[in-house]
Amino acid sequence: MTLSASLLASLAIGLIIGLERGWKERGDPTGSRVAGFRTFGLIGLVGGLAATLDTGNGLIISAGAIGLALLLRQGFEAHIEESRNVSATTMIAALITFSLGAVAVKLSPLLAGGGAVVTAFILWLREPMHRLLDRIDAHEMSAFLRLLLISVVILPAMPDVGLGPYRVINPRHIWWMVVLISGLGFVGYVGVKALGERAGVGLLAFAGGLASSTAATLSLSQLSKAGGRPSAYAGGVAMAWSVMVMRTALIVAAIRPALLPMLWQPLGAMLAATVVIAGFMLWRQPARTEAKLALPNPLDLKSALVFAAVLTGALVLSRLAQAVWGDSGVFGVATLAGAVDADAVTLSMGHLSAGELSDQVAARAIMIAVMVNTVFKVVLALGAGTRRFSTLVLLIGALTISSGLLAMIAAISLGSI
Repeated sequence: MTLSASLLASLAIGLIIGLERGWKERGDPTGSRVAGFRTFGLIGLVGGLAATLDTGNGLIISAGAIGLALLLRQGFEAHIEESRNVSATTMIAALITFSLGAVAVKLSPLLAGGGAVVTAFILWLREPMHRLLDRIDAHEMSAFLRLLLISVVILPAMPDVGLGPYRVINPRHIWWMVVLISGLGFVGYVGVKALGERAGVGLLAFAGGLASSTAATLSLSQLSKAGGRPSAYAGGVAMAWSVMVMRTALIVAAIRPALLPMLWQPLGAMLAATVVIAGFMLWRQPARTEAKLALPNPLDLKSALVFAAVLTGALVLSRLAQAVWGDSGVFGVATLAGAVDADAVTLSMGHLSAGELSDQVAARAIMIAVMVNTVFKVVLALGAGTRRFSTLVLLIGALTISSGLLAMIAAISLGSI
């Protein structure tokens, strides 16, 4: 890329970040802002010019960054004294803009542009992130930090070898799978926290299903007894189940992509059924409905260890069952374990199909676990919801399971699974 194009990229990077800063402070009087839309654009350009003049030892870039900080310091001190609002965010953003302008010239305009977009997005997330922090209690923060510490520090140090019966227990692989599931659950958990208690049932159920479709089903079932429209909560259940199907596809894609061509038909049929039912039942529901989902913290260390134990048990039992009873033994384990946790079966089948099991057996076992888990959720709803709600969930379950079963039988007959 030519020098002029790189400098234009430096200017554009500054304008991207400046757009967010200028929009946030758009209500301030003209001239009261230390750095706004135009200033950030010029800061990015200065970073690009400093990189152009630098001889390779970084002295000019470093001097430019220090000079920029000193130049902005006086203005920010005056602004803080006048507004009594202590915040270093804009100054840090200005230094990042300068650095990205230099990156656009020295390394890659594309890399620098991506950094600018991410920076602007993080700056824009100020209010949503503060609202989320207000909803996180000390226990949840402690659980998050403990699991993060163990995942980042302990995971790389875990032995990457096969242990136990048939050497199917690989500590590093097992804990990586636990981190994967906990991460997916955390996204949904944070989503529910961020949405609060007055989001639409469908949106809340979607986020809840990502955290735990079983817990979401139970919460919605209990909510049906507290009043409201049974069809809305039943539609929320269908939405949570659709997320369970998508979770399964995401897990398979992460650990064993070769199984996706075998699973897309039955999983696609179940996903289509749940989405259509959820859309039909939620179409005329209020945009906001009182609802509060009771979800377990997916980053709780105890929950992570329990899931690791379930996953390890599924791995060992599946391999032992195959050795003793063949493929039917694997299907039996998938049936029993799937009622407890379909994710554990999906992960164990994905892991075993890389060596010990055939892809066809693993794919069928995953579908069995998903369908059995759906049956378990139907039974759970029948015992916890109102009669009208239970009838609707029973109908949803029958349509969902029959769709997946028929698609699976068709795929088996065609030899694709």
